[in-house]
Formats: sequence, structure tokens, C-alpha cells
Amino acid sequence: MSNIFRAYDVRGVYPDELNEEIAGKIAAAAVKFLNAKKLVVGEDARISSPTIRDKVLRGIVAAGCDVHYIGRCTTPLFYFSVNNLDVDGGIMITASHNPPEYNGLKIVGKKSKPISGDSGLKEIEKLIEIKPIKPRGPLAFTGKLSGLRKSIGLAKSLIKEISLNKEYVDFLLSESKDIPDNGKDLKIVIDASNGMTPLVLNELLPRTKLNVSPLYFQIDGTFPNHLSDTSREENLKDLKDKVIAEKTDVGIAFDGDGDRMAVVDEKGNIVRADIVAGLIYKHFYDGDRVVYDSRFSRAVRDIFGASGIATRTGHSFGKTAMKQNDAAFGGELSGHFFFKEMLYADAAILAMLRLVEMLATENKPLSQLVAPLLIYANSGEINIPLPITNQYEYTNLQIKILEMLKNKYRDGKQSFLDGITVEYWDPDAPVGTGWWFNVRFSNTEPIVRVVVEADTQELMEEKVKEITQLLQ
Repeated sequence: MSNIFRAYDVRGVYPDELNEEIAGKIAAAAVKFLNAKKLVVGEDARISSPTIRDKVLRGIVAAGCDVHYIGRCTTPLFYFSVNNLDVDGGIMITASHNPPEYNGLKIVGKKSKPISGDSGLKEIEKLIEIKPIKPRGPLAFTGKLSGLRKSIGLAKSLIKEISLNKEYVDFLLSESKDIPDNGKDLKIVIDASNGMTPLVLNELLPRTKLNVSPLYFQIDGTFPNHLSDTSREENLKDLKDKVIAEKTDVGIAFDGDGDRMAVVDEKGNIVRADIVAGLIYKHFYDGDRVVYDSRFSRAVRDIFGASGIATRTGHSFGKTAMKQNDAAFGGELSGHFFFKEMLYADAAILAMLRLVEMLATENKPLSQLVAPLLIYANSGEINIPLPITNQYEYTNLQIKILEMLKNKYRDGKQSFLDGITVEYWDPDAPVGTGWWFNVRFSNTEPIVRVVVEADTQELMEEKVKEITQLLQ
């Protein structure tokens, strides 16, 4: 079972790795770990989510805990609900950006405190009971579900259906009230990737009067048009084509559960998430503490200066670092953006509204705003699949790769905060010799991720070839 317990959530292929029975046991164990009396439960639109949800609800109730069931939702709406209801935490049924055959559980404590491998997931795994959670009656949603309570013999437990969608939209509108009037003149394409964001956007956008051209707003957990991993360029092709065809000012894409945002400028060029984070920080949070993915460009890190705090990749690590340092903002290369206004949780739609406000205020093309931050040649994230079948092989291969790179580049400045980062950047050295790289391992898939940045395009390409050949 440890294969599905990742660094910051539970995730696996359905039903071979994660199924209803396992999900119910994990839910019951989460209640014990959190000592919870009331939890929020939400779900994305994946085909397996409804049956997994049934077992998750049964597991929670069987453990003596009440539930606020919020139904289908984005992950940021789930966080908002946990933050604004009197609960001890929650479980979100989602596999985020993974392909449709996956599903998973994101577990949080009070005020959406992330439960990761370092802060409770391992303990939850140990608390899982061997005996199955057997269904003893239909799970019918009728008011306070008295029938369910009787069927499982827990008269004091209840499942209450509730929605904070309107309150979340009101919150987003209150945070975007400063968008200038010319914001309505901007032409925006939004690709929802057939994920959950239209649940919020369809209520939000008419109230903003923004000029939006929608793409793939039909919620469909099979993701029929393209996969919802917005960090992969091939999944942004339709967005780029539509931006160019309709001559829009910006393109925005959201992943399956709506906690990641990708951006395309008016020329159809992808704007990396670290660059977007740098722009948002400079416009809204300049001087405040900011948490960032350790793979951010040097150009963005220079904007952050002494206010920047590097952290490991992963939403749980980013949120924890933000809270510990009382940071106002945070970002990851994968497209997560964290806000103190959300009690340190991520909110991709809020990131979009911040970006739109900045574009309207600056009244300049996005490509022009981005240009000063593109002073170094950056590879972006390169993903190399690993031919392995289980967590044991994956762990062993990680150890071997890290040791190989540590020895190969022992003359550089090394950091092991997240995988391995090696810097060859001497301010006194000639231009064209400075470079750095990071190699880290995905916490959700058997993939090694590489980022290389250098003074020149030629040096960057040379080092990308060198490192990828070593890995392959």
C-alpha cells in the first residue's frame, strides 16, 4: 500500500493501486490521526470518484466523525470550505493533473493544514485497519441522512450536504475589485481542460464582465480533448492556437482539479510559472516574504531578493513554508500559486485575476512585461520517464542517480533541498560560463524532472544534452 502514499498526498491507478476499500480505510485512519469530530469531503469529476467517495464517507462516519459533504468542487474551493467551516480538516478525492485512470486523496487538517509524508501520511498509513469497512445500507443523500446513520449504527453521526461555491465566488470578486475598467477590454481565452474550474468560473465570469472565450468548459473526468496536466506543452496546443487565431491578449489554462494555472502570452508563447510568479509578486507583494520553488530562474530570485524563501516542490511544502514564515505569496514551477488571503492555500483562479489586474493596470502586452525576466536561457522543465514498476525500484534508482550526479558535478555548489541542484555561477567569471541545473523526482509519477539555466542559449543546450544523456 505504501506505493500510493506519496510525498504530499495519496495517489494511484484505479482500481489496481487505489480502490474503494483502501480509500475507506484511509479515511477512517485519517479521522483517528486528526482526532476529528467533523471533516469536509469533496470530489473531482473522475469516473471513479463517486464510488470512492461512498467508501470515504462510510469510513469517516464509521470512525465516529461527522461530515460536511460539498460535492464536486475544485481543490481550492475545497480548501476554502475547510477554512471557513467549523471542521477539523478534510479529504479531497482527486488525482489533480494525472491521467483519468488515476485517483487519489488529499488530506488536510484544520485551516487546510497539509498532511504530507513529513506531517502525518506515514502515521495514517500505520493506523489503517486490516478489517474491511463493509457497506450496511444504501448511501442516500436525504437531508441529514438519517437512513445512513441507522444503517451503520451511528445515531450521533451525520453527513450534511453543503455548498460554499457562492461564498468562494464572492471572496474571489472581493479580491479582484481593483481591476481597472479597461480590464473588460482585454481578450482572454480560458482552457478549463474539461476539469472542475467551470463550476466556479461559470458563476464568477458573468459578474466580472471580463471578455472571455471559453475552451473545453464541459466537465468530463475522461479529459476527452487533452490531458489536464498544464505543465506539459502538448496540452497547451489548443490554447495557443486559439489565442493566435482570435488575437487575444492572454491565454489561461487550468488543470483537472483547478489548483494549477498555465499562461500563454498574446503571441502564443508559454510564460513559465516562475516568470508569472515574479510579475505577480512585483506588482502586488513587493517587499513581502515570498516562498518559491527552488528551481525558479535566477532572474525571478533576484526580484525576490532577501524576501525569498526557497522550498521543496509540492503544495504541502509550499503552504507549510508560507505559514512558518508568514509569507504573503508563493509559487511553484508546476503552476501552483499560494496566497496568504487563502490562509496560505493555492488558488489558481485568484492567480488569474491577479494577472488580469496587472495587465489592465500596466496596459502593456504580456510579452513586453515578461521580456525583462528572460535574461537567461532556461530549458523549462524536461520530463524523462523512468522504466520502473514499483516504489522500491523508484527509490533505489533515485539514490543511484543522485549519487552519480553528486560525484560528476562535485566541483559545483551543491544543494539537496529538492533532488540535487548544482550551480556554476561566479559573478566574476566571463559571460557565457555561468549555469545551474536541478534534477528531482516526481512525487506522483515515475519521472525524473530536469531544469537547466545558463548565461547563453548555446551553453544551456549543451548542458541539457549532457545531463539528459547521463540520465538516459
